[in-house]
Amino acid sequence: MRLPSKNLRPVLTLVVIGLVSALTLAGLDQLTGERIAKEQQTRALSAVSGMLADRDFDNNLLEDWIELPIEGFEQPATAYRARLAGEPVAMVIDVTTPRGYSGDIRLLVAVDVDGTVRQVGVLEHRETPGLGDRVEARRSDWLEQFPGRSLRDPEPDGWAPDRRGGDFDTLTSATITVAAIVEAVKRTLQVIEAQPENIFSQQAEHP
Repeated sequence: MRLPSKNLRPVLTLVVIGLVSALTLAGLDQLTGERIAKEQQTRALSAVSGMLADRDFDNNLLEDWIELPIEGFEQPATAYRARLAGEPVAMVIDVTTPRGYSGDIRLLVAVDVDGTVRQVGVLEHRETPGLGDRVEARRSDWLEQFPGRSLRDPEPDGWAPDRRGGDFDTLTSATITVAAIVEAVKRTLQVIEAQPENIFSQQAEHP
């Protein structure tokens, strides 16, 4: 049945209002999404570049990265490559180990081209407050054991907590957390040692 024309006007008005509202919300969502993405990129750049001294590289780390499969880990690591005047200097590896006491532990591992660790940082974890969370730099100096280490210092068998016969101090009641981080750093170094030139020669991947 055909509606009288006087009844169409409010219907059309509601349709127009709905369309305008939808377009406005879509625009706001896009702007909000872009702002969030930009903020996330800024935080990511700050976290990654903060693992290295500014004078050590002159490229954009977030535009010079590749994925690195880590044996035994479900998700690949991301290697941000630092260069100075085009020459390889170091890399910052974003790696997540699934073997924490309470789940995933996400790390940043800064490594020189010769396979020597510069620094290790904990980005995300769900470890027990007061116990496993002491691996955070703001809660203890436990991470200071890593700078200067390599697969030859200690030898591969030494890459474990001292409570398991290794060379790394074990935080009280946090053996599983400590073991997960030590193993993640070791596996990262093994991947780098296996293909150092290939890591820097691969074409960068962009999001």
